[in-house]
Amino acid sequence: MTFRRYDKIRPIRQRILILCEGTETEPNYFNSLRADKLKSKRSTGLRIIVHETKINTAKELIDEAIALMKIAKREDNEYDEVWVVFDKDGYTKHPESFDRAKAKKINVAFSSPCFELWYYLHFKYSTAPVKDGDAMCKRLKEHINGYQKSEDYYNTLSPLTEKAIGHGNQIIKHWKDTGDTRLWEHNPYTDVGILVEKLLSL
Repeated sequence: MTFRRYDKIRPIRQRILILCEGTETEPNYFNSLRADKLKSKRSTGLRIIVHETKINTAKELIDEAIALMKIAKREDNEYDEVWVVFDKDGYTKHPESFDRAKAKKINVAFSSPCFELWYYLHFKYSTAPVKDGDAMCKRLKEHINGYQKSEDYYNTLSPLTEKAIGHGNQIIKHWKDTGDTRLWEHNPYTDVGILVEKLLSL
């Protein structure tokens, strides 16, 4: 008698905390990604917590992450990974913020000039400098008609996520090849794809 072997789906027991600098674009995207993951039977043990906050500087965001990590430790329910998602957006203390995050083992998903670059990479690869967030949104509108920061575009973008991750990796390599490790000085730059790829692989 021949038996067919079926691979059992093993629940992943992980808790990942994500804190976003923005109050609309970033939380909308990651909340929708989380909802998408919940539909998957392969991620029954995965918990993605997108923490809502009105904080808008990298330093304060990292400080809040540290506070939440302490609470989780006190409750014997620590996070497996903690991520903060923030942009350049004219902020001037990024070196200190990156150092503090590294010291506290907090991962950073950083975009310059803004998170909309990650959206743009779903359609096109470019290393042309972008003046600011408004200019980035103007470029994005060439691909998403009537783009608004308050809207949720996850379902529109998700079929192109693999393409965006590839473009994001190209940008990271582009800057690595220059030898300049000051991420906050790169324009354009985003490593949000690293976080997205990790979440989708779990």
